[in-house]
Amino acid sequence: MRKLIPLMLALMMVLTMLPALGETAKTYNGIDVSEHVDITLYYVGNQYGDEDMVFAYVNEILNDKINTTVNFKALSMSDYAQKYDLLLSGRDDVDIIYTSGWCFYVDEVGQDAFLEITDEMIEKYMPETFATQAKASYVQGIIDGKLYYMPACKIGYGHPTALIRGDLREKYGLPELKTLDDLYTYMLKVAEDKESGVAFAYNASLNGKALQTLFCTTANSMITVDNNYFYYKYEPGKTDYTADDIKYLFETEEFRAFAAQMKTLADAGTWSRSAINNQTTVNDSFLNGTSAVFIENLGTCGNIAASVLKSNPEWKPEIYDLNLDQVSTAVYDADGYALTYKCKNVERSLMVLDVLKNDPNAYVAIRYGIPGYHIEINEDGTWKQGEHYGPWTYGAAPSWGLKNTLLEMDQEGIFPTVPELMGIWGEISVDSPTVAFAFSTTEISDAWAGIGEAYTQYIPLLQLGLVDDIDGWLDEFLMNAEDAGLDEVKAAMADQLNAYFAK
Repeated sequence: MRKLIPLMLALMMVLTMLPALGETAKTYNGIDVSEHVDITLYYVGNQYGDEDMVFAYVNEILNDKINTTVNFKALSMSDYAQKYDLLLSGRDDVDIIYTSGWCFYVDEVGQDAFLEITDEMIEKYMPETFATQAKASYVQGIIDGKLYYMPACKIGYGHPTALIRGDLREKYGLPELKTLDDLYTYMLKVAEDKESGVAFAYNASLNGKALQTLFCTTANSMITVDNNYFYYKYEPGKTDYTADDIKYLFETEEFRAFAAQMKTLADAGTWSRSAINNQTTVNDSFLNGTSAVFIENLGTCGNIAASVLKSNPEWKPEIYDLNLDQVSTAVYDADGYALTYKCKNVERSLMVLDVLKNDPNAYVAIRYGIPGYHIEINEDGTWKQGEHYGPWTYGAAPSWGLKNTLLEMDQEGIFPTVPELMGIWGEISVDSPTVAFAFSTTEISDAWAGIGEAYTQYIPLLQLGLVDDIDGWLDEFLMNAEDAGLDEVKAAMADQLNAYFAK
């Protein structure tokens, strides 16, 4: 019996090991993911209350598919500009971060903050993306022949729209808006009306980039060249563009005239004199009824208009494209996510993006909300607002860099102007001649940074007309920009553009 005991114990050990021996390692695209990994992802955008619920829902999917949990963190629209670079240069964990043409992509690449993403990496760690994402969507992110972020895959149109309060327009006896002058008149009327119920016609926050895009660049058929500084005027039928066509925006008469126009609006009380320090976002101001104009892309305007129809239909929201006679460009959205130089696990971070961009359940939750709670999905594939729709709405900030045309859904009862304008733009939009150009600031990083500092000091105030002497303030900015190395930046831009056009 004593001899049998060791044999029985050995047999029991073997039997207990058999299930483990029979298990196979958890894999993704043939790669072992059996070890759990935590990833930190930063997105730019405001929080509205249901984030934890959505992120928990998405993390269940990520844990099931790639054994990974993502710690989602937000950089609010009111302070991302101040915190973005500090976050990357500090000690915080940042594996993945949102970026785009307007959100420091070129600047951070120039500072080696982002890792290169190769075709081989995409094929190996992002198999769904590799198989389905249009390669044309990558071109805006290629700098010196290399890609430093994973872009969204959704075509957008380069026209901002204006959302206004139709009830106030009717109160002032104004016809439906047709031109920018009509909007200008409407804003002045609101500013004059002390009983409008709103604090300001346009509750500007921190800067006037949206105003600049609407009233200055789009209004003059000016197309940006990879950043907010350089533009050129689009000429129908022209194909022989050169670097000579590119202008530094703040040296143009168009910008000077725009700044003067904004001063008139500011002096009339259209927005607060302390707007440069306003931490309340323009969309929140419109939604809570403290402003009467919201300027943004069509998707965002449509979303806010739909919310207003639900919460305050008496405001009669109206959306207008007041630059339909100016060029509209069709481009892939420049939103995306980059892997930072601090990324702890490159392979798993790329897998996270692959799942979020391509898994239908994860995508719907992070883009639209949780089905059965925030939204309901109809049998025809459209979606409608659910019982708890509101805080987490279509186009939620974490989804900006994940957009995928293949998984997008149309909304039931979408604000009617949205599909109407999308149809018009689809007919009249043109491809931007510089859509694939990416400006490299690596060789001029000091000059670029110096100009950026001058920009921060002067331009936001000019965009909002909050200075006594527009011409003097603008001239002083240009002098500071020249001292910082503007000519050096212009020369680099010209060299790179001529090389681009030569191809």
